[in-house]
Amino acid sequence: MLDEADDQETTAGWVRRWRLESFRIAVSLVVLLIATALATDPPATWETSMFRTINDLTSWWGWVLWLIAQAGFVLAIPVSAAILYFLVRHWRPSATLLAGGLVFSSLGTRIIKEVVDRSRPGQLLTDVKFGYGIPMSGPGYPSGHTAVAFTIAAMLSPYVPRWLRWTLYAIAALVAFSRIYMGAHLPLDVVGGAAYGLIVGSALNLVSGIRVDRARPEALANDMTPTP
Repeated sequence: MLDEADDQETTAGWVRRWRLESFRIAVSLVVLLIATALATDPPATWETSMFRTINDLTSWWGWVLWLIAQAGFVLAIPVSAAILYFLVRHWRPSATLLAGGLVFSSLGTRIIKEVVDRSRPGQLLTDVKFGYGIPMSGPGYPSGHTAVAFTIAAMLSPYVPRWLRWTLYAIAALVAFSRIYMGAHLPLDVVGGAAYGLIVGSALNLVSGIRVDRARPEALANDMTPTP
């Protein structure tokens, strides 16, 4: 009876997770489509004003944001995959994050950049303040750093306590903020990047076979296959 109860619990957990991830994909897809449609070149007045407000902030904390922005660097994906393996002691979630994150999150944003073909702030606006190592030209939509950060947050969040989930998303949001602050992207660039990252992260969660809201190593070790 206990085994049957456990099976029912894990099945119910998988259903809840499936619904959550599916809902997040649907909402993020709508946001991505809207952001893509609004990402004009040159940017609208309201977007330019928002960019100026953030980009013109005081520079004393710029180095802190630069460090936070590294959480959206491509090398953060294999690091996060290693952390995920440590959390669940199973290869499938971490391998899914490593392969899927590199292909769909990192390389995927490059493909979208070529399709949308929107320039960076340095090409569209004057008097832009740039952070360390920020390119002044090239395609800007969507923000690759933001997409990677939100992909990682979405994939790690089911395996950590609730308070840490909010921390992961807060870090991802700060990555997005830092890209505007350092002059790398316009606001819609990071909105599109965040939406795309959530789509990728949620889709990878479903592929990796999460069965409970806060995945248990023993459950993952015994069965990583979603229950029909």
